[in-house]
Amino acid sequence: MTLARFVHSLLLAGFIGTCAIVPVTASARPGAVALEKGQYLAGDFTLNRHLAGFDGGLESTGEFTLVPGSGLIWQTSNPFPGTTILGPGGITNIDAEGEKSQVAAGNAQFGVFVDLISSVLEGNWAALENRFHVEFSKPDQSPWQVRLTPFGESAIGGQITDIIATGTNFVEQVRLNKPGGDFDDITLARQQAKSLPLPADKASLLPGTGTK
Repeated sequence: MTLARFVHSLLLAGFIGTCAIVPVTASARPGAVALEKGQYLAGDFTLNRHLAGFDGGLESTGEFTLVPGSGLIWQTSNPFPGTTILGPGGITNIDAEGEKSQVAAGNAQFGVFVDLISSVLEGNWAALENRFHVEFSKPDQSPWQVRLTPFGESAIGGQITDIIATGTNFVEQVRLNKPGGDFDDITLARQQAKSLPLPADKASLLPGTGTK
């Protein structure tokens, strides 16, 4: 499963909408260590889509680069090489031959969506509290768990049952449960918070992130 398809399911779930984005701040709540201003997050991923009634799942692996407020680079190595870029300008796919195709054009509200999906992967729960009921595990529980349940009678609630994120220093697992028993799993590993600017090869994919 490609990130573009995962993102498309979130778009259908109504993630794009008018909402206030709360700046990243440190919190006493259990959860990920907040990135400092001028930092980005990089690591490996495994994305697995499970369909009700089928054994196993559709798995893809690769590496990701998340720059809060700027975008997400999702570089798949297996089973089919390719790159998906989420930025304020929209979603762009780059295939193994370097051919680019735009999956979705960006607009003002798309920038809000980029912030929302970034908030889930980064563990910035405050930015999601106007769309979800946020339930935290006990502060001393390790690994910690955060459950995001869409508010009732919302467009999101018709497509997503809940989102469960677990981790230690960073978000390490995100499970997106859907009505009917389907679910998507994202496992994040070997994560590091690094200082901008991005390396040149990454910066070329997210304009504006390659200079201090």
